[in-house]
Amino acid sequence: MYKTSDNYKLKIYEPSTKHILKVFINDIEVDQKYILDCKLSQTLFSNDEFNLGSVTAKAVELKLYKSAIPETINKIYIESGITGETVPIGYFNVDDISINDDYTVTLKLLDNMIKFEFNYDGSELNYPCSILTVLQDICLKAEVELRFYFFFKHE
Repeated sequence: MYKTSDNYKLKIYEPSTKHILKVFINDIEVDQKYILDCKLSQTLFSNDEFNLGSVTAKAVELKLYKSAIPETINKIYIESGITGETVPIGYFNVDDISINDDYTVTLKLLDNMIKFEFNYDGSELNYPCSILTVLQDICLKAEVELRFYFFFKHE
C-alpha cells in the first residue's frame, strides 16, 4: 500500500483525469509515444491449487513500438498515476516476447514473485535466528532486493 495525497484520491477516479503510465527499461524511461497498450493482471491460483502462504503474482502485457526496445532487457519498472503523483506498479521480468508485425512488439512480463518459486533450504543459517534473518536469506537466494519502507505521520 502506498500513501497518496488527498488530491490523488479525489482525482484518480474522475473520468476527466488524465492517467500517466511510465515504463522504464534498463532504467531509461520509454517515451509515451512508443507505449501502445498495457494490461495488468494478478493471479493467485495458476494451477487451481491453494497453498498456505500463496501470494498474488502480477503479470503485464505491454505493447510497444519495436524501436523503443533495446537489444538486451535487464529490468522493467512501471509506475502509474496522475500529473505530479505516481505510484509504483513494480519491477518485472520478461517472460515472453512476441513480434506482432514490422513495427510493434508485445512483452509478457511477470513480477519478482515468480523468483520465489523454489524450494527454500535454510539449513545454512545459524539457529536460533530472527524471522528477518530468514527473510534476508530467502531474498538473497531468490536474487530479489529486500527493501524496507517506513512511514511516519507528521503532525
